[in-house]
Amino acid sequence: MNTNNTNDSIINVAEYYSNSDIRIKKISKPLINEKEILVKMQACGICGTDVMEWYRKTSAPKILGHEMSGTIVEIGKQVKHLKINDRVFVSHHVPCFDCYYCDNEQYSACNLLHKGNFFPGGFSEYIRIPEENVKFGTFLLPKEMTYEEATMIEPMACAVAGQNSLNIEKDDTVIIIGSGISGLCHIQLAKNKEATVIATDISDYRIEQAINFGANYGLNASKINIDQIKKINNGRLADKVIVCSGSMSAVEDSFNYIDKKGKILFFAVPSSNISLPSTGLWRNEISLFFSYGAATGDIQATICSKINCLLNAVIRYICCNYCCPFIFCKLNMTQTGYS
Repeated sequence: MNTNNTNDSIINVAEYYSNSDIRIKKISKPLINEKEILVKMQACGICGTDVMEWYRKTSAPKILGHEMSGTIVEIGKQVKHLKINDRVFVSHHVPCFDCYYCDNEQYSACNLLHKGNFFPGGFSEYIRIPEENVKFGTFLLPKEMTYEEATMIEPMACAVAGQNSLNIEKDDTVIIIGSGISGLCHIQLAKNKEATVIATDISDYRIEQAINFGANYGLNASKINIDQIKKINNGRLADKVIVCSGSMSAVEDSFNYIDKKGKILFFAVPSSNISLPSTGLWRNEISLFFSYGAATGDIQATICSKINCLLNAVIRYICCNYCCPFIFCKLNMTQTGYS
């Protein structure tokens, strides 16, 4: 199929029906108003939630993609802080900064953050950025950051937001269950706070990479036991546990690994509701936290130089260990040969 567009008003998008059914289709190029911008997508990450079929099929067909970076190609007359050819990362979800939740700095609870998005989605050649996202969700890329690296801003910002609720401190012992991309982000952030990090996974290869990314210990999740954790942590269980796996066994493990007065962060959840051992949690005063996503401040913190170094390390790992077309969506169809 020849996907070379001769009509500049028609663009290519990737439309999701299921994990095994992604269709390249043509739509009209989005038009912008005076308070909006149009971005040409250069790279867009494929989030773990984009391939959670139980989560995505309910809203299919849909143009997914939210870890997007690109170049501004059109700009509304009233947009003064940006210009044509600016290299940007654009957040799909932004708070309004003018509601009860925002006034109380609970930005991820803002209704606009959950409802808003750019159009038609990140897996599109061109993307219309609404006024709110232009004001609160469009960030200039540092000169040294590539478009591919910028796709990791949002995932790392989500990890930043999640860890903010845990208040990880120096010398805390943190267990991270699941050492995929999200787990690696959490490992880097926890080590940046001088915590002792125990990484787990069922994959020996991922455990090896977790050690390479700074974990003090790497344990196979299928073989780990409580005595191992206590031996590492002077007879105690972990101060903090971060769940980065959507398996029910990971949830159950988190309850077994946490010490009294400890905190558990569910950065990932299973497809079905979890059952809580409420008596034990109550008796030991365990705090549970769930993290949905990042807000503007988390993204700004991620782009800052200190965390940016961590982000670059994660993206180098992705580029070296995965086939790029499955990690980054670049809808230049003539070059990639998608059909």
